Amino acid sequence: MKKSFISIAFAAMALVSCSKNELGKAGDTVKELKTDFYTMTVNSDAGFENFLNKGGASSTDELAEYLSNMLSAGPFGKLECNPQTGDFACSALHVANPLGSQMLGRNFDWDNCKAMVIRSFPKNAYASISTSNLDFLGFGEDYEPKGMINQYKATAAVYVPMDGINEKGVVIADLMAGDKELTDQNDESKKNLTTTTAIRLVLNYAADVDEALNLLRQYNIHSDIGSAHHFIIADAKGASVAVEWTGGEMKVTPTDVLNNHYLCSEKQGIGSGEESWAHEAKLLELRAAGDGVMDSEELTDAMFEVLSLPDGSYYGGTQWTIVYDLAECSATYHWRRDRAEWFRFFAGKDITANGKK
Repeated sequence: MKKSFISIAFAAMALVSCSKNELGKAGDTVKELKTDFYTMTVNSDAGFENFLNKGGASSTDELAEYLSNMLSAGPFGKLECNPQTGDFACSALHVANPLGSQMLGRNFDWDNCKAMVIRSFPKNAYASISTSNLDFLGFGEDYEPKGMINQYKATAAVYVPMDGINEKGVVIADLMAGDKELTDQNDESKKNLTTTTAIRLVLNYAADVDEALNLLRQYNIHSDIGSAHHFIIADAKGASVAVEWTGGEMKVTPTDVLNNHYLCSEKQGIGSGEESWAHEAKLLELRAAGDGVMDSEELTDAMFEVLSLPDGSYYGGTQWTIVYDLAECSATYHWRRDRAEWFRFFAGKDITANGKK
């Protein structure tokens, strides 16, 4: 794992199609769940539809420029973007539960960071739950979403989700693919999206895997950082696929497990190291032991079998573990390898739950 990711120059007040009042209210909802772990409710799309209508962005710099330009004569003046690079590791496992509905487990492995669960209720798109690494926003190492201005800035995290589920039961998560081949599609007939804004597109507008794939094909996709990405996308109907890019083309491979090496035939097996292979082998073993069926506790246990640095031997490791229930459209979080305490959010519903074993 290497440090850092992207920078967004601007706070969310700069987003055009969303009024300051709406984003101010979103900032007011920020709550700290545990140290470095926050939640926020956004009752709008935070200007995302306007972003798409203007052509999207083909790079982090363009995204930063778009947001900065919207600042205009705002109270903070011009805020510069400072793009950064880095890698992160992850694991994902798709199973059915004993009742036949679908679930997906996901680990996000990185340096210790600040993260936010975003509960999004846009008027003209699907409601969703998503997770953003606040360090990727580029507001500085000491940034915390505390106080009026910094809470307001945090609404920019709508544009940089790492994973999420929407009210239709579509789950998408970003993982490193294992090499440095950047995705940089350039069809002049298409608008542009960075990796994280592509995740937001799927969460806002896809009702199943097929719709998600069709949406992604309508845009040029560009890597956010200096590494290759791939997605796992699953839906409530039981579909689960890896989406990868190589040679400028999108490749789709059905799979129930994804780690940090390619699955597509063109680059199958190219990956980022032994841990990726070990985690895949363990997840396949556990999945096979139950013939692809696990309850939520068993799936959580499986994801804890493939934690990164479970002993906390240095600064970092698995930052969040999520178990998604695609039937009830919920996301249950465990923060920094704490198996006992959990936080549950429901896409499309204004309810949450938390507890300890």
